Amino acid sequence: MGGALLSRWIKLGGVGVTVVDPGEPKLPLGAKWVKSVDDLPQDERFDAMILAVKPQLIDVAIPPAARFVKEDGCVVSIAAGASAAKVSEAAGGVSALRLMPNMPARVGRGVSGLYADDRATKDHRELGTTLGEAVGEAIWLEDEDQIDRITAAAGSGPGYVFEFARTYQKAVEAQGFDPKDARRLVIETLAGCMALALEDEAGFEDLRNSIMSKGGTTAAGVNALNGDGVLDERLNAALDAAYSRAVELRG
Repeated sequence: MGGALLSRWIKLGGVGVTVVDPGEPKLPLGAKWVKSVDDLPQDERFDAMILAVKPQLIDVAIPPAARFVKEDGCVVSIAAGASAAKVSEAAGGVSALRLMPNMPARVGRGVSGLYADDRATKDHRELGTTLGEAVGEAIWLEDEDQIDRITAAAGSGPGYVFEFARTYQKAVEAQGFDPKDARRLVIETLAGCMALALEDEAGFEDLRNSIMSKGGTTAAGVNALNGDGVLDERLNAALDAAYSRAVELRG
């Protein structure tokens, strides 16, 4: 995810980016790379540090790099489950922002939740907005708990969508279609419906009802799918489970 976001951010222009990665990442044109912070010029100072590591590596990754952040700079973390307080503490007390994008950010169609601690300045928040909007929609949250909830709803959301698409494709194949045609049918149906929803202000229930005539084929199918409310229950359970896990990771 970090690499995909970097490509989008580089395209903003006017920003100098240095990537610290012990591997040999394939970087977009315009980004510099060093293997370790020890390879940075010791007088180098950055306006912001973007943290793209697993939560359990925060205490290892941040402290050596924190000295390269300006005193009035900030750390922007995309590490799920790591609180702003933990990130700020590891960085020596500078302002911490949390940016939680989801997978479609890779193609510029993501939705990101944003949260900033009390130390954040107007410039820090503007940076967060710029980074979020570069990869899709950005939503500011005033309560950090909502970051965990948006992680469950949007961050994990593509997993729910792809799982539905997977089972949808299998059902289409069971109707006699080959896998290639079934996949195309599912993708175009889902993409077309979402494109329609973006242009139409009607709610999802109204859109559904507009093609579901009484006694028709769609009504029969929808009733079989969720007539007993089991889909509602499963989706609520999915979001609750994802949220609980996000809270556990935050500690």
